[in-house]
Amino acid sequence: MKRDLGALTGREHDLAIVGGGIHGAAAAWDAAQRGLRVALLEARDFGSGASWNSLKTIHGGLRHLQRADLASLRDSARERSALLRIAPRLVRPLPCLVPNYGHGPAGREALGIALLLNEVLTRRRNDGVPPSHHVPRGRLLARAEVLARVPGIEPSGLTGGALWYDAQAESTERLTLAFVLAAAEAGAAVANYAEVTGLLRSRERVVGVSVRDGEGGGGSEVRARMVLNAAGPGASRLLAEAGLAPPPVPLLRAINLVLRRAVVRAHAVGGRGAGRFLFLAPWRDRAIVGTAYQPAEPESGAEFAEAFLAEAQRAYPWARLMRDDVTLVHQGLVPGASAGGLWSRPLLVDHQTRDRVPGLITVVGVKYTTARSVAQRAIDLVLRRLGSPTVPCLTADTPLPGARVLEGALEARARHAVREEMALHLEDAVLRRLDLGTAGPPDAAEVDEVERVMAGELDWDGARRHHERAFLHRLYGLSGQQPGVR
Repeated sequence: MKRDLGALTGREHDLAIVGGGIHGAAAAWDAAQRGLRVALLEARDFGSGASWNSLKTIHGGLRHLQRADLASLRDSARERSALLRIAPRLVRPLPCLVPNYGHGPAGREALGIALLLNEVLTRRRNDGVPPSHHVPRGRLLARAEVLARVPGIEPSGLTGGALWYDAQAESTERLTLAFVLAAAEAGAAVANYAEVTGLLRSRERVVGVSVRDGEGGGGSEVRARMVLNAAGPGASRLLAEAGLAPPPVPLLRAINLVLRRAVVRAHAVGGRGAGRFLFLAPWRDRAIVGTAYQPAEPESGAEFAEAFLAEAQRAYPWARLMRDDVTLVHQGLVPGASAGGLWSRPLLVDHQTRDRVPGLITVVGVKYTTARSVAQRAIDLVLRRLGSPTVPCLTADTPLPGARVLEGALEARARHAVREEMALHLEDAVLRRLDLGTAGPPDAAEVDEVERVMAGELDWDGARRHHERAFLHRLYGLSGQQPGVR
């Protein structure tokens, strides 16, 4: 995968996609696989926005039963199965346990009914999934079994628990990149650090985008018969600059805390914080707790992260969480319904219908889990607007060959990240290609090695090397750690 802006500007594309997060990446793969000429443009690095802020959980949709939203439950379950099929090296089943206290709507009996409905509604969840990755049926746990599985949990009022299975991505960074790699392999022209600064118009019709090269400087134009605006938090800005009303969805800041110790090992554990349900999930040899939400402003989430830690301490007193346990704070902007949670369903806006502006579609994605199905709907609409023959979507069953964590000597992996995976900055390699800094500040010696390789490959001088190191350090500011800075 090579960054070639000439391939983006030298021809007219069928579809230009703005935004290289999970929704844009999935759409690029789908469109290219269906034979469209695709350009994928990302202002920073692929997956560096909200797609990076993740509890790593691939949700099967059980919580949609609270709203009796059966369609969303089925969609989530289908997409969990799809990811287990196409990326089994990165996505695996994850047991989830919720202790029950008392009876009533959140009690043992109600959860038993929910598990039974979930079993009926997702009975085909293992179709095509490797046997090693099958999602077992959920069940109720006796009080004694909950106490044995979660040592130290508050026993007073405990009546039992519920156990079910979702899935977990070992690396959402590598999974997002796998979609980009697959799109490029299928013929898409892709570029990171290529910021879309505006829409090109011919009368009312959108005919492409203007682009600023974040690496070499200068501007250019990418012509396309259709534009898919999947820019996440930047989607509204792009519409506003074109004089179009953004979708009526406010942004929230989402926070997850990565912990340095394996507080839980066998399963994720649910707990109630300040009026919302949290999950403490095992991940590698650590744990992640999330998710908390606040309005998008102010920009800094440091104080909010501190407040969320206090909330997690109340939700999981038996875990004895301390400030020193936090090794990394994930934060990202996501579409919200209120300060308490996410917008419930993704939005697909056809601006030809809504604004009488043909050539433009906007997608507002909600969950990482369902990004592939949202992309499928978006490309179905693109094909209709292009008047192209109906071509079936195959992305739910086609394996993602790049969906793996790189292995081998660090020097070779770093060189591969630069030459084959478009890593242009130290943070790209450390955070999203090599998995050195996704669980907390990486080892200084490893950062030294990656920096040395990248400096040689990309001809960095001493000033550039210092800048790259300093920027990587700032990314860990909320956790108070210094990643390999001496």
